[in-house]
Amino acid sequence: MFRTLLQNAANRLNKSETQSNISVHVTAFDAVGGSLPPLSTLRQSTSEPHAGPLGPIDAILISGSSFSAYEDHPWIHNLQSFVKTVYTTYPEVKIFGSCFGHQIIAQALLQHADAEVQVDEVSTHHVEHSPAGFEMGIHPITLNPEFTARFPPLARAAPFRIQLIHADGVVPTPAALEAAAGPVVLPTPWLNVGSSAQCAIQGLYNPGRVLTYQGHFEFDTFVNSELMQEFARRANWPAEDVASYLEQINRSAVVGGEDDDDAKAAAEAVLLFMVGDRVVSNGLMTPPLG
Repeated sequence: MFRTLLQNAANRLNKSETQSNISVHVTAFDAVGGSLPPLSTLRQSTSEPHAGPLGPIDAILISGSSFSAYEDHPWIHNLQSFVKTVYTTYPEVKIFGSCFGHQIIAQALLQHADAEVQVDEVSTHHVEHSPAGFEMGIHPITLNPEFTARFPPLARAAPFRIQLIHADGVVPTPAALEAAAGPVVLPTPWLNVGSSAQCAIQGLYNPGRVLTYQGHFEFDTFVNSELMQEFARRANWPAEDVASYLEQINRSAVVGGEDDDDAKAAAEAVLLFMVGDRVVSNGLMTPPLG
């Protein structure tokens, strides 16, 4: 899914006047099953020669999950530790996360104090279940102008629209709320990508290092509706809730055409983030997807 979307985004960007020679090579890893990229495969410097047909890993991508980032599972702890290690030890490797990926990255880099792994700040934000329940389907997201100024595909006057399906969110920790004289802000240089009526942090951006979306640019109306209905079946949701969620998901549906959303622009922004200031000679590699 990500492979196709990012390659299509590369094809569009390669036709522009400002970008060329972007290609996407994806290797999938099963984080739930305990498979993560060996650290020896990560890019260590911009001048590092390509060691094989694909070269070192330039970026990692952490997808969504039916699990919560705060659940006590060994694979979640291992993934969180991996994110910390990549961030602190491999600054040339970009980190992107979608939904669960967004949340596990926030939890790894903005919550925990760790004597061995220093992150930008400690205990400013963490992941909680939302008291409002699910944010489902298409809801207008107001993007942060400081963020969109760095990503032309996302510059727009209208609200940002991609599919959402989540009941957890990144929020300030109780300790941060208690210590703050006013609103809790993200530590410098982190930026909040944007906000919706229900979710104040719709993504995170750390220039040149981290980008996350709470939403799913990889989901269209069909995929999100099928996933929602599977959740409903497993949890025995009331029929009226399912009908309401379907209406919210179908807000972007176009009969006989592509969804009316911003998934393509979101994918282009992810790719531009991963490329950064350079396009490597053998293209861009973006694992893991698991």
